[in-house]
Amino acid sequence: MARSVPSLLDQIEVGALDGHAPLADVLRKCVALGGRAASAELRDWARRELDGYGDGAVELPAYRMVRAAVCIDGADLAKMVRGQQLSRWEIPEFARETITDEAPIPYGVAELEKLAASSDTLHLQHPGMPDLITYMNSQAPYGTSYQSMYWAVAPTSIHGILDIIRTNLVALVAEMRAVGVEDLPSAEAANQAVNVVINGAKRSPITINTNQASGPDPGVSQTITSTPSGTETSRMPAWIRGPWGFAVGAATIVAGITGTAVWLDWSPFG
Repeated sequence: MARSVPSLLDQIEVGALDGHAPLADVLRKCVALGGRAASAELRDWARRELDGYGDGAVELPAYRMVRAAVCIDGADLAKMVRGQQLSRWEIPEFARETITDEAPIPYGVAELEKLAASSDTLHLQHPGMPDLITYMNSQAPYGTSYQSMYWAVAPTSIHGILDIIRTNLVALVAEMRAVGVEDLPSAEAANQAVNVVINGAKRSPITINTNQASGPDPGVSQTITSTPSGTETSRMPAWIRGPWGFAVGAATIVAGITGTAVWLDWSPFG
């Protein structure tokens, strides 16, 4: 007897629950499922996670903004420093609302998985940082120069993003299962799953047919309502807007290994 082939929904669920399965492969199956279900929302979300958010077409999800130290490399007449962390007050005032301790991570999942596997700290550079360095050099005392500014991001932060994406995949499948989908979801069921899990929308009644779920009376459509309980709310992050729009999402990798300031008493404005 031939073994039945697991449905795409089953494969996505198994892959998302397997912490060792490449997320890029699971997301590609989401793209395929979105195509079969005629769900633009599912296809688009999976493609964004695969391709990254660097094109600025949509806002960066909140889970792709991570804590990071703003660091600088420079020198004065006595010494050179690398990886000197700047406080908010050491950043020129006009840039403080943009150059903060949160860095955007717009890269595709395959690249994130490679970065997470590295033990090196990731260096990211906002497009405005080179101009900021030029300004700071114009204001620096004699003998002091600044070479580069960047965010230093720990690999654990990249792991955190991947974990949220994996959890989102599990939650998407769970939302579709909760309304009775066994194999191929309707466009309505798939779209609602994305809106609930990714966008934090409220659930609404969904009508499914017997091709999508098993029911007590074959051939009869069912209306299955999945509604939140009185204490249940969506815990998935909302979308945010970067203070410099697309420029924030266009941060680039500038180095692989972070330096540590050798002279901890060195001040970039001292």
